[in-house]
Amino acid sequence: MEPVAPIVVDLADSLSRVVRSATLPRFTERVADRAGVHLDRSAYVLLVRLTERPWRVGELADHLCLDVSTVSRQVQALQEAGLARREPHPTDRRGWVVVIDEGGIVAVEAHRRARRQIFAELLGDASADELETVASVLHRLAERIETFNISEP
Repeated sequence: MEPVAPIVVDLADSLSRVVRSATLPRFTERVADRAGVHLDRSAYVLLVRLTERPWRVGELADHLCLDVSTVSRQVQALQEAGLARREPHPTDRRGWVVVIDEGGIVAVEAHRRARRQIFAELLGDASADELETVASVLHRLAERIETFNISEP
């Protein structure tokens, strides 16, 4: 294995700090307060997935690397909160899919706006060129990680 360039080490360590800090309960609570909609982290993660398309509970569990019973309980909580619902699968009469409700869409968008506003405040001293460069590199990295995660080992 060849050595990793120091700048890549610094980038990887900084990204780890960002992810760790931005997923701490204190940060997510501040986002929820700003959004005016309180969602715990697991509810937010599920709702974001549901904005993509309807999912079977088992698919969500596989995608999120969670147990089906855990996801089923989380989906039940989303249903009780009026944020999602179960519907018959469009092609499998025996199956069900989970679909985001209007309340779920509103909650996700409120959280996204609040998170973006907080990031804008935290990055207020960065130049537009710096932000463009970082955004471009992170976008490319995200696409490659997504491809890496779905490719065969």
